[in-house]
Amino acid sequence: MRWPLLLISVAFIGSVYLFITNENELNAIKFETASPVLFETADEKVQPTASASSQTTAQIQINEDMPEQDTLLQSGQALMTAITSFWQQCRRESNCDELLTQQQLLLDDDRYQLLVNFPVNLQNEQRLMGASLISLDASLTDKIANVKAIREQIWGDDAALLFQQQDAYYDYRLSLSDLDNRLNQTQNSDDFINEYNAMLADRGEDLDSFALSSDTAKYEQALQLIPSSMPEDETVRIKAELASQYLTANEQQSIVNRDQQVDKQKQEITDYQQRLNQLEATLANERATSKKTMNDEDWQVYKADRLYQYRLSFFSSRV
Repeated sequence: MRWPLLLISVAFIGSVYLFITNENELNAIKFETASPVLFETADEKVQPTASASSQTTAQIQINEDMPEQDTLLQSGQALMTAITSFWQQCRRESNCDELLTQQQLLLDDDRYQLLVNFPVNLQNEQRLMGASLISLDASLTDKIANVKAIREQIWGDDAALLFQQQDAYYDYRLSLSDLDNRLNQTQNSDDFINEYNAMLADRGEDLDSFALSSDTAKYEQALQLIPSSMPEDETVRIKAELASQYLTANEQQSIVNRDQQVDKQKQEITDYQQRLNQLEATLANERATSKKTMNDEDWQVYKADRLYQYRLSFFSSRV
């Protein structure tokens, strides 16, 4: 069970940035990159095969599952995946020493040391991420700096090699939170749409790794980036233009239906609170006049019954 856990943890580390779509989600950055994993330092033993034929078949399968040599020469997520696959397969077959010897002849020393030390370094990173104390109220800049500092401490120069895509996403998020960002300075729908489309064009090669390749994702991202200072009428225009640009007719209708449902719920909450306030004012007047002589116990029973009847009537009328 340890190696499936390793894969899950590596996947978290390799793609945590894909799940972070706003600053609130970045509050969880430390914990998502610190999933606990236990590594074994000794090769696991495998059961003897039943025959020479089955042993040959198993070896062929392992060779097929092992990462291609050129993937160990890449960077970013491709490299992370290749190294993870290497260790998964060699542990499964208890032939890590043999395969490491082969890789030592094919890789330069720096890349070979990255491969050899990967399990231990990954475990150390997770341990430090879990032990790191940073306030959830810390700024986005501080949270990202904390993650990068731990990675550099553990991986050294290899941190940039392994996490270049994550770092690119972190830089993207920081740029969006910058008050000087051109998106944050827009005050009308035309300027916002133009700046947003320009930003997507600039980040074109990164959109897949940022989980922004689909039109729906681009639409949702744009909604999150509308400045809070944007006038309300301009915000309405922006949403309409974005929907027309990125969504199908069915998707647009679904959003209209959802917005109508939300508006209806908000109105119901407003109506409920207004009528409740009126009832409480009426009860307060009764307590001071017609119910003045009622003892406290009877008054509480009477008041609770009136409130119950109000709630029952209100919600029954909306079924």
